[in-house]
Amino acid sequence: MFHNLKRKFDEKFKIPKLPKGSIGFDDNESSGYKFEYNNGEVSIVDMSSREHAATASLLQRYFNLPNGNNVWNPAIDVCGDAFHFSPAGNGVKIAADVAVYPAKSYVPDPPIPGLGPPPCDTRGHSHARIICEVAVGQNVAYWKNKCALWMTQPYVRCVLGIKLYELRTTRDPLGRFNRRMKAKLWRQGMAPQKWEFGTVQKCSNIPTGCVALGNPVYQVTIPISDLFYDPQIPGVYTPLVTFPHPAFMYGNFTIDLYNIQQKVLENQ
Repeated sequence: MFHNLKRKFDEKFKIPKLPKGSIGFDDNESSGYKFEYNNGEVSIVDMSSREHAATASLLQRYFNLPNGNNVWNPAIDVCGDAFHFSPAGNGVKIAADVAVYPAKSYVPDPPIPGLGPPPCDTRGHSHARIICEVAVGQNVAYWKNKCALWMTQPYVRCVLGIKLYELRTTRDPLGRFNRRMKAKLWRQGMAPQKWEFGTVQKCSNIPTGCVALGNPVYQVTIPISDLFYDPQIPGVYTPLVTFPHPAFMYGNFTIDLYNIQQKVLENQ
């Protein structure tokens, strides 16, 4: 069974190639994969890797920063691999690499489970408002389509996509293989934003300008208020009137792409 799954994966997805002779693999190693679930049928959507896991973990930390040291009932709940029903309404369960939710004390679970409005995840909890998708082996078209699919759910206020391309044969000054990396941010009602934040640009070995922390050109900014989107639905749903204090509510999540770049290079 798993042999067939691996064969189908290899046929459908382009696995990032390592420069020849750079790294050895044990014949007994097995690859990890990301799956989607549709009425008992499992579909492979990407491969697991150290850089994929490190990127998702770092994004989770960024979204947790406004919570400070509060680990008990924080205003922001950050999860990974949380199943939601596909906005396509076809019954498929899909999971994001990072899903960011408002706390129940501000946005309670929907009164009626399902796609809504207001929608919920597959456990009946309020739907995530911010989604992150990290792609390594996943091809670009599938990655973009999945991000765009999330955005067809109006309660998803933004989607941050990160695509890590194949390792190059050239190296950076620290001896690490160069790599192209791309970020794209979708927000409801706004044109998408794009960043090339790897060590080299598309189709060349020319360096990008992403060479240090703190450069606003390579920072992704998402309003925290997007997380608490919870409109009234006359006759169906009345939201709570409580919100986090204004200094919190009207702040921003700020994700420094140079930090992600370096985390990828350290873990590839």
